[in-house]
Amino acid sequence: MSSTNEPTGILTIDVEEWYHAHNYADQMSSDSWNSLDRRAGGGVDRLLTLCDDLNMRATFFVLGWLADREPAIIRRIADAGHEIGCHSYDHPVIYTLDRETFRDDTRRGRDAIGNAIGVAPTLYRAPSFTIVPRSYWALDVLQEEGFTVDSSLFPVAHPRYGNPSGPREPFLLGDSLDSLLVMPMTTLRVGPVNLPFSGGGYFRLLPLSVVRASARRVQNRQHEPVVYYFHPWELDSFRPDVDLGWLNNLRSQGGKKDLYRKLESALSDQRMITLGEWAEQVRPHARPRKLQGESLART
Repeated sequence: MSSTNEPTGILTIDVEEWYHAHNYADQMSSDSWNSLDRRAGGGVDRLLTLCDDLNMRATFFVLGWLADREPAIIRRIADAGHEIGCHSYDHPVIYTLDRETFRDDTRRGRDAIGNAIGVAPTLYRAPSFTIVPRSYWALDVLQEEGFTVDSSLFPVAHPRYGNPSGPREPFLLGDSLDSLLVMPMTTLRVGPVNLPFSGGGYFRLLPLSVVRASARRVQNRQHEPVVYYFHPWELDSFRPDVDLGWLNNLRSQGGKKDLYRKLESALSDQRMITLGEWAEQVRPHARPRKLQGESLART
């Protein structure tokens, strides 16, 4: 529900290293992370240059693990005037955790980011969008911990995440306007199917013409901004020497070479705002919603 008729987009970045991606979980255990080179700074700098060239602000969801080790990267993002949210601490798959383990990870992530930039984030995005029906309880925890906006639900079919029958429009977790505002990721509705296109491997592998046409349909027919999402490693020419199998190799590395050009072209003719700015527009009109699936009260 954009406030003008001008096409609107929101660029979001999940700030993490390539080895945090869950496609590499079987090959790169968390025990190995500290021994690997940290490369995220280069991708972040390219994204900051893109934002500067397009005169736009973006929303960066930062991994606490990285904020602890590379606080200067996070300060560069903040000093450039961008919005900063939390992307967990250790990049877990949320539905493998219990409530208190999730709470601890969330607090650690928030505190690490706060230590880096002096302000605790109030926006959250789960690693790999892994708040799904069996982990909807995590939204309750986020609200209890003082977060105001969540960007973790993806109403698509995917082997690791998503809920194709889940909500597609922003909603409040409770009856108060101060409740957590849950903002599902962008999908294109075609008949009974929700199609992803606006980030990650979907954006990298689809022709630019398809991405642009899908974005216009969302903006003009569904009357919503398009939430784009990427990672610094997608703008890094480095290719890990790790065999993921052809499908996951394609998901992780396909289309990286042309990503900067595609992003610049796709975003240049839109009014770009931050996720927090959209939340301010949406919150007064958002309705409470009872989620279908496992109870939020689950322990």
